[in-house]
Amino acid sequence: NSLLMNMMMSDENHRDIYISTVAMPPFMYCPSCQDMAIAHPGDPNARCLQHGFMLHMKYQVVYPFPTFQPAFQLKKDQVVLLNTSYSLVACAVSVHTSDDSNFCQILYDRSRQTRAPVVEVNHTSLISHCPEGLEKGLEKDNCSCQSETPLTLAVPPQDIDTHISPAVAMAKEFVADIFRRAKEARGSAPVEEAAAAGGTELKCLLDSGALHQDTLGSWDLRKTLESCLHGSVAHSSTSSTGTSSVSDIGSSPKESFIANFELESLPAEPGYVNYTKLRYVLEPNDSEAEDEYEDDKISLPFVVTDLLGRNLKLLKEKAVCEGQYLTVEQLALDFEYVINEVIRNDASWSKQFCSFSDYDIVILEVCPETNQVIINIGLLLLAFPSPDEEGQLRPKTYHTSLKVAWDLNTGIFVTVSVGDLTEVKGQTSGSVWSSYRKSCVDMVMKWLVPESSGRYVNRMTNEALHKGCSLKFLADNEHYTWIVL
Repeated sequence: NSLLMNMMMSDENHRDIYISTVAMPPFMYCPSCQDMAIAHPGDPNARCLQHGFMLHMKYQVVYPFPTFQPAFQLKKDQVVLLNTSYSLVACAVSVHTSDDSNFCQILYDRSRQTRAPVVEVNHTSLISHCPEGLEKGLEKDNCSCQSETPLTLAVPPQDIDTHISPAVAMAKEFVADIFRRAKEARGSAPVEEAAAAGGTELKCLLDSGALHQDTLGSWDLRKTLESCLHGSVAHSSTSSTGTSSVSDIGSSPKESFIANFELESLPAEPGYVNYTKLRYVLEPNDSEAEDEYEDDKISLPFVVTDLLGRNLKLLKEKAVCEGQYLTVEQLALDFEYVINEVIRNDASWSKQFCSFSDYDIVILEVCPETNQVIINIGLLLLAFPSPDEEGQLRPKTYHTSLKVAWDLNTGIFVTVSVGDLTEVKGQTSGSVWSSYRKSCVDMVMKWLVPESSGRYVNRMTNEALHKGCSLKFLADNEHYTWIVL
C-alpha cells in the first residue's frame, strides 16, 4: 500500500524502539488534496488526511531482544506486527470517508462472529436417562421436558465463556465432583477414563445411589443441561483459546444425559481478546492532545499528527463525522497468558512443569488471505524430571518450544504443537537463544515460498553506516523515490 514505516532502535540502550508511519504522497494531487491546497494557498504541506498524517509509537523491549522480521511483520497490507517482548501487537492504520459503503474492518471483524449457540434437546432421550428422583422433580415443577415438542434452550454467551461466568465454573465443579465420585465407586479407575466414559459413569453412579435423590432434585433442568454441556465441552477442548468444540456429544444414549443436540454457532469471544479501535479527524486548527482519554486496553500508546506535527482530533466512540477519518486498530496477544494456557491444556509434561524463567518469540509465517499468524515460542523453564529417571527428583532447567496460530479475524489462538523437554546442561542463556533462533531460521527456509511482487516487502537499511561511512541517500526502487538522510 502507500504507507511508509520507519523502525529505529535507540543507540543509547538498544531497548527503546521508535516507530513512525507516514502516508506516501502521490505523484499528482488527488481530488481531496487539491481541495486542501485551494483552501490553504501557499502551504506546501496542505494534504488530505489520507496523504497527510503521521503516526508515532514508542515501546521498550527486554532481553532476549526480539528479532526484526520485516518480511513477516509487514506482510499483510496496512498492518504491522510488533513484538514488544511481552505481547504481539497487530496495528492497522486505514483512512475512510463517512459515506464509504465499502468499509471493511481490518482486524477483529465482529461481523464474522456467529450468534449465541442454541442447544436442542431430544426430550425422549433425556427422560429415558433421568433418575427417578430427578424425573419426579421435573414433573412437580411442570418441566417442559415432559411436553411433546423438543426443548430448545438459548444459552447466553456469558454462560458459555468460561473466563467470565461463575455459573459455568459451578456447573463444571458439579460434573467434576460426579466424575470423582464415579472414580471412587470404581476403585482404581483413572480420572481420564471416568471423564471419557462421560454419561455412562454418571448413569452407573446414579443407579448405585451414591448421590442423594433430593440433592439431584434440587438441580433444575437448566442447570443439569448446562452442567453436562459445559463438562463435555471442557473435556473436548483442543486448545487454550477459551473456546471449545463439541462434536457428536450424546450421540449414544449410554454416553450422556443429553442426546441429539447441536451447537449452531461458536461461543462468544474469550476473555483474553484485547482489541481497541480509535478514530481521528484532521482539524484545521491546532488541537491539544487528548490527555484525559485513557484506555487500559491500548497495548501501545501512540500519537497521530498531521505533517506539521499538529495533533489530530480523537473522535468519541459513537460520534458521527463528515469527510475523511483515520482509524487506528490494535489487537494484542499476551505471551505469558498463551504460555500458561498451552502448557496447562496441551503439554504432555504439564504435571512436571514448575515455572518458566524466560521466553523468545519468532514469527514463522503470516498468511494475508486467512489472517493467520504462526509464532514459535522458545521457552526456558524449570520442571521435574520424568518419573522414569533414577535419582533424586529435583527441578531442572529445560528448553522447549511451543507453536501457536493466532487468528487476526477473531483474536483467538490455537496450539499447533508442543515440543519435548530438552535439559540445559552447562549452556548459557545466550547460547540457548542463539541455537533456538537458528533452528527457527532453518524452519522458515524449509517453508519459504517466493512471494509475488505485490507482496514484496521493500526493506531499506543504511548498512554503510556500520562499515565506517554513511550514505547520503537511500533509493526506494519500488516507488522510484530518493530519501535524503
